[in-house]
Amino acid sequence: MRRLVLSAAALVLIAIAPAFSDPPTAIILSETKVFGTLRRAPVEFTHGYHAGGMDCLTCHHDFKDGKNILDPGRLTPGDPAARCATCHTSRAALEQAFHGQCITCHDKLKKPAGRPAAPRLCGECHAWK
Repeated sequence: MRRLVLSAAALVLIAIAPAFSDPPTAIILSETKVFGTLRRAPVEFTHGYHAGGMDCLTCHHDFKDGKNILDPGRLTPGDPAARCATCHTSRAALEQAFHGQCITCHDKLKKPAGRPAAPRLCGECHAWK
């Protein structure tokens, strides 16, 4: 009986583990379904480096009546709610969302303590490897 209970508990933990897992270490922002052929290199976004110490709602949002109503519990890896292109569906809207979010933050972090200055030139983020 004890084995059965432990097995059942293990199955439950395995089933719900993705909801509590960490986001991917690096996310490649290419979105070719929206952008088509890329004019610049895709951006490698290192989630842990960027999000360290920040609230998820700093970047992820679902605005209704000017208020961010997104439940951070919905932000699980692979969930469309976590992807910018889910709502920003045109090339112009997605480019504006990325650049508005990234450059605005980079401007604030021109030289943060203990870190290199945030990149602000196109080729610093869109780097061909």
